[in-house]
Amino acid sequence: MRNTCYILFLFFLVGCQEERKFLIDDSYKENHTEFKKELHEEQVYYLSIVDMFKLDSASPNTFGSAEENKFRLKDSTAPGNFGAIIFEKDSLIFKAAPDIQVKTEDDSVIKEYNLLHLDHRGHSEVMRYQNYSWYVNSLEDVKLLRIMDSRNPEIDKFPGFQTYELTPDFIFEGQLTYYESPKLIEIPVSYGGTREAEFIGTVEFQYKGKTYSLDFMKGNFIMFGDKTALTETYGAGRYLEFTTSDNKTTILDFNRAYNPPCSYSSFTTCAYPPEENWLDFAVKAGEKETLVDQAN
Repeated sequence: MRNTCYILFLFFLVGCQEERKFLIDDSYKENHTEFKKELHEEQVYYLSIVDMFKLDSASPNTFGSAEENKFRLKDSTAPGNFGAIIFEKDSLIFKAAPDIQVKTEDDSVIKEYNLLHLDHRGHSEVMRYQNYSWYVNSLEDVKLLRIMDSRNPEIDKFPGFQTYELTPDFIFEGQLTYYESPKLIEIPVSYGGTREAEFIGTVEFQYKGKTYSLDFMKGNFIMFGDKTALTETYGAGRYLEFTTSDNKTTILDFNRAYNPPCSYSSFTTCAYPPEENWLDFAVKAGEKETLVDQAN
């Protein structure tokens, strides 16, 4: 959810105003609308997940709607068997069932494919068949099979979250500092306990005369919490991303704060803010926890 023009636009506003650094004008609202569209697309992606299974390294992980599969899908209209995922030495092989035509993201038809080519999130390439798709999510020594359906009724049922009114009060100029080597911090995770995560730098900003800092990860990704958690916003914290043109400065726009996918999908695994990233003031900007249809 990055917008290269967005940060240049905000820096322009800084130079154009005297009393207030940032202005919520038509141009800002237009940029924010585009951000909301991208956020909605991401929410649809997570809402399309219909099942999630922990893979077994000792046996073939067959999956489909038929009863004889190791993992039986809840959707009885799905194919009886999609295929199997098998652990083979240092590889994780997907073998398609003989009667279905499985494709990769580049539309290539495959019968066998190594799923251990992971991206920066620990996700394998996506396999698909008609309206169904699946991939493996690697979490340290645990590998989860996520199955998605682009026609999942949950997509249309989700009304979206309420948001605070757009405000310039929670848009800040930030100063970036990068660590010489990644800083390892234990963070809470939705599936229980903690895990070690890498943070590559910190961003400092001023609020009401006080300096605050937030550690960020690759992709200029921030997990943070604040005093609105459990009362108005998601109790485990929210996410925020930023862009930078010089690796020294940025704009932190909390109007773009959004909820982790665990706040609306039970088939996701989320990381939550470390203790260092909990702010001691209320950030009344961005997404709330309350759904839109619960507001009335």
